[in-house]
Formats: sequence, structure tokens, C-alpha cells
Amino acid sequence: MIYQGYQRRSAAYDHMFDNYIQGLRGVETYRDPVNNWDVEIPVGYENAWTNGTDYVSSDSPNFDPNVSSNQNWHKMKREQR
Repeated sequence: MIYQGYQRRSAAYDHMFDNYIQGLRGVETYRDPVNNWDVEIPVGYENAWTNGTDYVSSDSPNFDPNVSSNQNWHKMKREQR
């Protein structure tokens, strides 16, 4: 029981520290659906896209990189931490 309490506190501290560090660095975590991994995108953008190699960010809700590109872009979702 003591060990479980330690594990919960440790996980909570890790979570707080990760959020603090991301805040200092000015980034947010998004999920790359092509590569199935997390990436960090600068704070301040509402939308992030990937083609599997590159990343594009925009704060315009109407922006879609597929409109002006011959590549296949996928919208990424912001991960809740």
C-alpha cells in the first residue's frame, strides 16, 4: 500500500514537471497519426498537420494544406497531458 502511494505521487510529480517544462519551452504535444508517435509543436497554433515527414501549423480554422499541395496531409490532434 505504501509503494502504491509512492507510485501515484511519483506519476503526479512527473506529469506536473512535464507540463512545466513544456510551458517553459513553449511547446504542446500533438499525436502524429502517420508515424503513430507524439511530436511537440510550438504553442499558439490551433491546427497542426503532417505528411509523415514534415509538420505544418496554423491558427486559421480554414487552413488545409491539402488544398494547395500534391502531398497527403493529415490533421494531428493535441494530446491532453
